[in-house]
Amino acid sequence: MEQILGWARLWFAAKRDEEGETPLRNGAWYPVLSSGVNRAVLEVSGQRVPVPQDLVEVREKRPDRFTVVYRTYDDPNPARGTRADAGRRYGVCPKCATRIPFRSGIIPSRATCHKCKHEGIVAWWETG
Repeated sequence: MEQILGWARLWFAAKRDEEGETPLRNGAWYPVLSSGVNRAVLEVSGQRVPVPQDLVEVREKRPDRFTVVYRTYDDPNPARGTRADAGRRYGVCPKCATRIPFRSGIIPSRATCHKCKHEGIVAWWETG
């Protein structure tokens, strides 16, 4: 196993390139395997993926709070037509990246992941 230098996620306002979308999911955190001036190499689904440094936010330690993702009306639903469809506003588990749906009008301060059972604070003040 490679040494993890930090944890990275896609900046919430990052512009995705038109040629090929980055495989990073909004709100999910990925291990940083190496980092340079222009690129970081992340582990995504067991693969080494180079990503432009300006597309990611990097932290030293793995976050333990649920990231909140807001999809605009222009954003495609990443899980459309599946049981994983989380709607326009959802949380992302910091441990396993599972989408946690938030019902309209309900603003939970804590959440529990139905997949890995991680419990934690919902970080409404940071979006992913």
